[in-house]
Amino acid sequence: MSAAQFSLPRQWEDWCNWLLGIWLCISPWALQFDLDPTATQTAVISGVLIILAELVTLSVYRAWEEWVSVGAWLIICSWVLGISSSAARATFVVVGLLVIALAFYEIWEARRQSSNQN
Repeated sequence: MSAAQFSLPRQWEDWCNWLLGIWLCISPWALQFDLDPTATQTAVISGVLIILAELVTLSVYRAWEEWVSVGAWLIICSWVLGISSSAARATFVVVGLLVIALAFYEIWEARRQSSNQN
């Protein structure tokens, strides 16, 4: 069994996920919902999770890892946690949808490439 090797992102989807994670981490201050501690914590923790999930997929890629995302959580968390900031809710839903869309695209692209090689 070989050791995992880290490489810089090669696909545009990887860079987008990193940017979405970074955006979530800074969004409470950029969109001024930092006075809502629940929204701020959710944004920062979710952003860090997206970045960490992307680091894992860069070092040891597996198709199932693309499914491990916080996209679905981001879409529903505003209602589950009772976040009142409309800026936070909109950010969570938009970023959640983008993360899910990128995950589905990456899985589709990986399957398409593997079927073309056979």
